[in-house]
Amino acid sequence: MKCGIGRAAIIGFGLIFCLQFPMVGLTHAQVVPDGYRHQKQLEQSQYRDSTREGFLRYVEQVWREYRLFEGEHSPQSVKPAGQPHIDTARWEGDTLTAEHRASHGELDTAERIGMAKALPPTAATDTPLRVYAVPFYGRRLEISLPENIAGVALGGVGERQVARYWKRLDGERADQCIASLDRHRHDLYLGDWGLFDLIRHISAAIYPGQPNEQAALGVYLLNAMHYDARLGRVGEQLVMLIPTGSRLYDIPYIELGNTRYYAFGEFPRKGKLRSYERQPAYARQTVDMHLEHSPRLGGALATKAYSYAFEGGKVEFRVNQPLIDFYARYPQTELSVYATAAMEEAFAAAVEREMRPMVEGMPPVEALNTLLEFIQHGFAYQADRSQFGREKNFFCEENFYYPANDCEDRAVLFARVVGMLLGYDAVLLAYDDHVATAIRVPGRKVKGYHIELDGKRYMVCDPTYLGATVGDLGRKYRSKRAQIILTK
Repeated sequence: MKCGIGRAAIIGFGLIFCLQFPMVGLTHAQVVPDGYRHQKQLEQSQYRDSTREGFLRYVEQVWREYRLFEGEHSPQSVKPAGQPHIDTARWEGDTLTAEHRASHGELDTAERIGMAKALPPTAATDTPLRVYAVPFYGRRLEISLPENIAGVALGGVGERQVARYWKRLDGERADQCIASLDRHRHDLYLGDWGLFDLIRHISAAIYPGQPNEQAALGVYLLNAMHYDARLGRVGEQLVMLIPTGSRLYDIPYIELGNTRYYAFGEFPRKGKLRSYERQPAYARQTVDMHLEHSPRLGGALATKAYSYAFEGGKVEFRVNQPLIDFYARYPQTELSVYATAAMEEAFAAAVEREMRPMVEGMPPVEALNTLLEFIQHGFAYQADRSQFGREKNFFCEENFYYPANDCEDRAVLFARVVGMLLGYDAVLLAYDDHVATAIRVPGRKVKGYHIELDGKRYMVCDPTYLGATVGDLGRKYRSKRAQIILTK
């Protein structure tokens, strides 16, 4: 087949989005006749095959060499070893120096809607399918794949072997599993990272103990679902390379132009990596690390309940264990991802039920001080590197599972709890070694340290410093510039 695209194929390209993305508002009178639909599906298939053939010929060529970076550390990687106390002397407070800079991961609503569109599979064929039961965080998910896929061997890690392997997958119509993947992504609210994680689980189930085949199949499936994923080679190891909408930390990466491609797999963390620069025209979507919905995973609860006694009552509930396991594999990323992540519905209901009596009927400042005291004393303090040997920001549920937390975990949790129980707007104040919270307090002006954002006053509330109340701030941060991180 020639690389040139004929007139019919060009027309098919013009209609490809109509075929892949259903048109909203199509009435029954506008239903396309079956014969016309079949012709357009044929043109779409011809166009896809022509571009696919050219891409596979390109992959067969010698891959370029890229520098493999070890991975950037989190901005707040250095923290106090022990929980600090607020200064005993009180002060009037002042307006702090702070600025809001959009993080790499902050997307507007239109962008998020665009990234969440469902991508239907290509036209169905008579390829015999096998249903794989894949364990996935407390569930067993059924994934339909060609029955011969496990027998498709890679045969090596060279350029020609990779191209030949992908061509054989094309022949087996491995892209037919898109329907299964897309259904589970939407039914379980997995988001982009959850889909990537599911594909890695599927690849491991099909090729147990064969990391190179797992990486090659994983990239193939991501490309089939229109994601920008590439294959890389470090020595004799193949790795998956993906760009993300948010910065990842402590993950090796290469740079293609102005884009970081993070490397996942089993490989040496230093040296050089070989890969290819071009991508298929249909594989352009970036992995969004945000969680607009909490994943619906298995329903097993953690064996140990969180418990905290306060004056007049006690807080006690359990978190979802499969969700904790899912978060444990989540790569360290920007603080805005954790600050905006959706809570699990059952967990949010438990927080509402158990904690509302703590602040019921209180004036704003008293309610905030009560919640500050709860978080300052309700959790043991321990820096991440001491507890985990690495940096690990918590999603809200994780605070109620692990033995201890530190400043950014408390700041995110406090902001979310204040929003749930009191309905007040909150932002995070990020310094190079500390994170606090600032709350827009309704009613009269409150004395203390604060920031001005869009003409509105936000009072500092620090849930880490023992004894800190509304408006208090540790002495070392009063003259420092903070980065404002939005929580919604």
